[in-house]
Amino acid sequence: MTREQLATELKRMASSQVSDIERAVKAGHKTIALNELADLDRQLKALATALKAKPAIRA
Repeated sequence: MTREQLATELKRMASSQVSDIERAVKAGHKTIALNELADLDRQLKALATALKAKPAIRA
């Protein structure tokens, strides 16, 4: 995974989750917002694990 691909994936994950979190907070759904944060945490940890398993390709 190149740096550009990694940056694109991080931006996609964060944008999607932050949008969901903002929507839940505005609607007053604290539990949903916390679940979305937990989901983002899981996704980031999975990505970090995948990157540790296979070093990034330098572009």
